[in-house]
Amino acid sequence: MNLRIATTVTISMVFVTLMTTGILLYSMPWNYFVGAIHIWASIFFIIGTFLHFKNNFRSYLSHIKRKIGKRSLAFSGLGFLVLLGGLMFGAAPFASVMEFGEALRTANQPATHEYTLLDLTADMDRPAMNLFIKAGSAYESEPQPAVLGFTYTSVPQIAVWMETLEGEYIDTLYVTGKAASSGYGETDSGATRRPEALPYWSHSRGIREADGYFAPHQNNSDLDGVSGATPKSDYQIALSAPRMGRYRLLLEVNRSYDFNGYYSRDRFPEDPVYSGDGSSGQPSLIYEAVIDSQVPGQYLLSLIGHGHHSGADGELYPTLDEITSAKDILAFIVADVE
Repeated sequence: MNLRIATTVTISMVFVTLMTTGILLYSMPWNYFVGAIHIWASIFFIIGTFLHFKNNFRSYLSHIKRKIGKRSLAFSGLGFLVLLGGLMFGAAPFASVMEFGEALRTANQPATHEYTLLDLTADMDRPAMNLFIKAGSAYESEPQPAVLGFTYTSVPQIAVWMETLEGEYIDTLYVTGKAASSGYGETDSGATRRPEALPYWSHSRGIREADGYFAPHQNNSDLDGVSGATPKSDYQIALSAPRMGRYRLLLEVNRSYDFNGYYSRDRFPEDPVYSGDGSSGQPSLIYEAVIDSQVPGQYLLSLIGHGHHSGADGELYPTLDEITSAKDILAFIVADVE
């Protein structure tokens, strides 16, 4: 009897602790102290519940055998399945409760800013150039459905390269990892190919792969030293740009799922690249600045046109009338020449 009383009182105290810390964790940003108490209270609650069942096992079986007990057990199991399904498929009010908690935690979260530095200078003592890329409001896509209610987002693919003033390709200074090696995933026929991602750069580079596309394929090695994962927000790239007088610095950017009124999912139904997987969206955008490597200073890259919507050619299309949100993928790009 004493053990039952002690167990009941302990479970009651632990339950109050779990309730209090649960409310704090639901509505406030993560706190180590509150989280630790919640975890330890959960451990004690598990132990206490085990002892409670052990001490009242016969009574519990007696309850289950009664009609009201069987109904309660069935409704409890059904309720759990409904809750699980509602959360998996994002149905209200189940997902709404979680979204409200996320809004509360965000409102109480101090403002933070993520900034990434990519160093591609190899063994040089100092970079010849720093490229500052400011993420815009359309840098990251809206959540896209995956499986079992899970979602994912898409971030841009970017290439930075040099050309002569006459437009002759010189060298690639930086390219995002997926674009450098077709790292978009696998299909039954091999790596997913995205020739529409960065067509102006890939055609300028001038290497045609075995499948006829100019987009780099897997297992190429010439881009290993200038590629890296796409950062989630603003970033700076330290580049080993040679000092060679005046040249054109170009940047091409493209992001999936940025459809608009003109570049809709079914805009080009006969185009197997654009409409084949339904993710192309607006075409890549190209930015440019004329750099004088002998004159230190900052150079702002300007938008000069877009690439082909499915990567069919390497032409620069200067008309931007049908481009909308893609212009907000990047807020600005500044090259700082040392």
